[in-house]
Amino acid sequence: MTLNARRQEAMLRLALVVLFVSGAASGGRAAAEDAPTAESPPPLDVVADLEREIKPRSDATCPDPKVYSMTRPPSDGPTVVGIAIFFQDVATLSDVDQTLDADVYVVARWRDPRLRDPERGEGSADCPLPEGRLWMPLLEPDSLRSRQAFYAPRFLVDGRGVVTWGRRLWVKVASPLDFRDFPLDRHGWKMTLWPIESRSDEVVFHPLKRFTGINDPLSIQGWRVGPPRSEARIASRIARAGRYARFDVTLPLEREWTYHAWKLGLPLTLIVLMAYGVYYIPSSAVAQQIGLGMTAMLTLIAYMLTLGSTLPRISYLTRADRFFVGSAVLVFLGLVKALMTTVLVQGPHEQRLQRANRWGRVLYPLAMLANFVLAFVL
Repeated sequence: MTLNARRQEAMLRLALVVLFVSGAASGGRAAAEDAPTAESPPPLDVVADLEREIKPRSDATCPDPKVYSMTRPPSDGPTVVGIAIFFQDVATLSDVDQTLDADVYVVARWRDPRLRDPERGEGSADCPLPEGRLWMPLLEPDSLRSRQAFYAPRFLVDGRGVVTWGRRLWVKVASPLDFRDFPLDRHGWKMTLWPIESRSDEVVFHPLKRFTGINDPLSIQGWRVGPPRSEARIASRIARAGRYARFDVTLPLEREWTYHAWKLGLPLTLIVLMAYGVYYIPSSAVAQQIGLGMTAMLTLIAYMLTLGSTLPRISYLTRADRFFVGSAVLVFLGLVKALMTTVLVQGPHEQRLQRANRWGRVLYPLAMLANFVLAFVL
């Protein structure tokens, strides 16, 4: 076979490979576009029904228990369950346990055509909870530490068959938080709900934003709490096959740092400035220099021990911890300078002591500023 023939055969093979790969890729894209996805948005008519205002009517009749069924409501796809969490109160945030105590209303809404009754009109019937007789979404939160119910759940059904299940709970829920920026830390505390059994081909969530909110004022101290943000999506679960609906509500938290600045930072700064006085005491007053340095050091140690119950008890250093460590180093340097004066004053080193005092008066405030910048700015 000639060289030209070999080149033509190689070019033909390359063209066939390119055509095959491009055809397979386009076929794969077409299949992916045609295949229904579990994360597609719910139907607009279902969303409109779930977002509708709840209007309880005392004269509205409840559904006939004969139509109750434990099977999932009939639909063309997964049952859309609207979820909302309203924070009636936020009580405490524990730095150690990383838990939040809150008084919440949990609302779940879904449409069950079997319960439809046009005679109810736009109103909803407040009915006894048909637990164990009617299909209802079973929900479980992540990292729930404790729960207390205030009263029995409410179960309302409107004329379109839209069911509203509501319950008020006192919950303690854990969420991993990072306190390295204390006392300038901001957090997004998250609460996550999952269906216990149903996968995403059976149940999907829709966030009911009009029912999600927070009360004002709150009983929590030392934090500014923003409005909650809700999100629904499809995700995998650890040690469980398949994909599941997931509902997340995020509560923005911002620590009020002014308390820590005035109650903790200012006294600590004054202690550090007290140690700064050793650079202004004459070298002839050695006892006064040592006394001032020792007093500042002992005061700092006692002050840090007192703050042990106020600062977050965690296994890593925060910004405040770095500021305290830097302050301790500065106070110790003042004590070291006083001890050096004791040694050098006995010999012909008066000029060195004067030079050390001059440099210390300039460098010590700069070191305090650098300590503050390193702790709270960088």
